[in-house]
Amino acid sequence: MNKTSSIFPGMHHHRYPSPPLSVELSGDAVPVRSEGMIRSFAEKPGKVFLLYGERPIFQLSMQMAAHAMADGNSLAVVDGCNRFDVHTLSRFARTRKIDPNKFLNHIFISRGFTCYQMEQAITHKLPSFLSTIHSHTALIFGLLDTFYDEQASLREVQQILQRLLVSFQKMKTTGASLLLVCLERTVAPPERNQLFATLKKGVDRVYKLDTNERGTLQLFLESQQTAAAVQFIARGETNYGTDGTNLHQPDRRGIVKLVKVSPRTAQRRSGSV
Repeated sequence: MNKTSSIFPGMHHHRYPSPPLSVELSGDAVPVRSEGMIRSFAEKPGKVFLLYGERPIFQLSMQMAAHAMADGNSLAVVDGCNRFDVHTLSRFARTRKIDPNKFLNHIFISRGFTCYQMEQAITHKLPSFLSTIHSHTALIFGLLDTFYDEQASLREVQQILQRLLVSFQKMKTTGASLLLVCLERTVAPPERNQLFATLKKGVDRVYKLDTNERGTLQLFLESQQTAAAVQFIARGETNYGTDGTNLHQPDRRGIVKLVKVSPRTAQRRSGSV
């Protein structure tokens, strides 16, 4: 995977309010503190977390990434929804009195525009690249966003997702910690909504950031799978199998590298997120 000195062009940056560090929940939901979730992701290696819900999940995920990088660790990002925000990380570095230039030099980004590119970047490139940069941490934004494109058949994207779940488990056994981040969506045709249900069953923990009746954000642990249950899903114990697929050659060549973030990009817009 090659490095360049520039960030991907055309990225959009959004400003969202920071989620609360402590939340109160009712019913069967399990209340969690966001700093506890951040700490659990940064500490013990070898895990796959899913964070979904309201738009501030992206800023929260950036906080999680920053804490994981605080000791000089590198970070790989695969962005399938154009949500990576370098300025949050730059601001974190400045508040910790860390040189933003050196901090951002530890971030590498790949963007995918099709489900084929996402599979190529995650399954075929990410594991070896994490080893190359001596990292165990990766963020994956909008994994399923490209899977909702009807140019790829439902069966095909189901098979790709199944192979990705297997890849997640393989990376986890090597000590990799993966954070999947996506918005909560209902898509058409409705059959594609089962993709998200399958994804939730194939990760270790599912966290949701939601809004209560008072209009305040609440973070909770929605589910926590046993290792056996996750492996059951990853082995392809579904109704659509894990048959091979013919990757589209143009798309396979489209995104196969991770690009180093340019510190200058953050410096030019250091006042906004």
